[in-house]
Amino acid sequence: MTGLDWGVVALYFVFMLAVGLYFARRAGRSVADYFISGRNLPWWVIALSAVATYTDAGLAPAVTMLTYQGGLLGNAVWWIPYVIWMPLGAVLWSKYWRRLRTVTSAELLGIRYSGPVAAGYRGVYAGFMSCGYIVVLMAYVSSWLGAALGPVLGWDPLALMLVAGAIAALYTMTSGLSGVAYTDALQFGIFLIGNIILVPIALGQVGGMDGVYRGIADLRPDGVEQFLSISLPSPGLDTLTIAAFVVQGLFFAASPTGGEGFTAQRFMAAKNEFHAQVGQLFNTILTLVIRVVPFLLLGMIAAALYPPGSMAEPGEAWARLVGAYSPAGLTGVLVAGVLAAYMSTVSTEMNWGASYLVNDLYRPILRPGQSERHYVLVGRIGSLALFAASMIVAYYFVHGMRAWFLFINSVVFAFILPLSWLRFFWWRLNIYGEMAALTIGLPLAYLVWFPLGFSNEEAHPFWQGFLLLFGLGAAVIIGVTLLTRPEPTSTLREFYERCRPPGWWGPVVDELAPAERARITAETKRDIFDCVLGMAFAASVIVAVVSPLGHHWGTFAVALALAGGSGTWFITRWARRGVFRALGDIEEVT
Repeated sequence: MTGLDWGVVALYFVFMLAVGLYFARRAGRSVADYFISGRNLPWWVIALSAVATYTDAGLAPAVTMLTYQGGLLGNAVWWIPYVIWMPLGAVLWSKYWRRLRTVTSAELLGIRYSGPVAAGYRGVYAGFMSCGYIVVLMAYVSSWLGAALGPVLGWDPLALMLVAGAIAALYTMTSGLSGVAYTDALQFGIFLIGNIILVPIALGQVGGMDGVYRGIADLRPDGVEQFLSISLPSPGLDTLTIAAFVVQGLFFAASPTGGEGFTAQRFMAAKNEFHAQVGQLFNTILTLVIRVVPFLLLGMIAAALYPPGSMAEPGEAWARLVGAYSPAGLTGVLVAGVLAAYMSTVSTEMNWGASYLVNDLYRPILRPGQSERHYVLVGRIGSLALFAASMIVAYYFVHGMRAWFLFINSVVFAFILPLSWLRFFWWRLNIYGEMAALTIGLPLAYLVWFPLGFSNEEAHPFWQGFLLLFGLGAAVIIGVTLLTRPEPTSTLREFYERCRPPGWWGPVVDELAPAERARITAETKRDIFDCVLGMAFAASVIVAVVSPLGHHWGTFAVALALAGGSGTWFITRWARRGVFRALGDIEEVT
């Protein structure tokens, strides 16, 4: 790092703090302004903020690592579920969450269920999410920061986390979700542009793509065809593993790393349900393709330079490339980009975690009846406390990044994933089935994955631990629900009228007029078809991007045609419904 590089990093820090101060006054007006931006986020901010949050400090080293280790299909471990759940989120869950008009996902519990048990469990759920899961998630993200920049800067990982986290905490506490969302958009741009610039520089140093292919063939003489293959199933992605990822995608709307958590927070903050839907649609393309392309190429370059097994931690491959090939000035941009990716994710998670503390625990249970400014102050203090706790967890507990990557992104909520459908599509689910999912599932997930050794992919393929947890979760949730009393019809009716989901809502739907039932059936069929089109488009775009890298030109032509056809059909259907015209409407569209 030269003086020029440090100057770029310092300029970035100053800019982020200035943006935080700009939004400070607006954020301090109310809880809704602080945590959901006054329900006024436009679709493009929703998309850029969401993709920036997914693009944490681990994105560059993780995607580079997965490509370096697994070839062109190395990222299928997250591509497969994301190709399914992200279109589902755009078509279905985005509008459900916006229609509910909640501040947090925990608030759903007080609408979907009734009685003192539901009210008490809402506080328990909020406490676990904020002080438990979100702390662990921030710790995981912080550990990736050390893996990404430690080799570049030569800093101790804890020092990196404290410096970057302190600045993120400062502007998060000051600006609330408005500042977080708008800075996310800028941070994503910084991160992506720096790595796009690095790709041709690194390629030039290794002799272009021809040099990459020669290097891969020299270092992996028995595996070059496998490295460049895009055919499934493949080693490490057998049929049952693919099935597990498909199941994960279908139900991932119940995961706080998917459709329920900070993604749902963006939906709740949208100007109307159509801004939520289009924002998630745009986010799908950004997340699955745009942000990934530079690291696919960097992973291939790393595979051409570093033999398998030459690194104790393959997650350092990206940092090695930066150290070897990045010139002065660009290194500063790249470091600022990783810091931006880290800070965009951590700032979202701090704000998201504090929203549970205030909206679902402190205000309704501990200190009701206080002023809005009082609750905003508590939210700011809560953000800082959650970040401090995550630093302790990161330093002492998060080790072995691939195992943690699969745990955080796939395993930890496998047991509760059936809730994503049961909450919205089945009237019979009650608070006791909901409670069983959390109290049994989360400790069991950790036990299965780490102490029982299912994180060891050589001994246990991924599908074994995941499908075991998912199957047990479905059985326990449905079993406990059927053994306990149903929710009152009046509660179900109120939830249904606010959300208007499809599915099995017999006691409620039976009260509707035949014309209304027919309208709901037509909307359900339309949405299912749109979901299929969205999945086909997302999958074909990914194949169209990776197939030329492996010289699969016939596959590329088919994928390009499928992407064009499904994408055009999808957009035409939404345009006919007036979705894009409704983006100019500020009021909620029902």
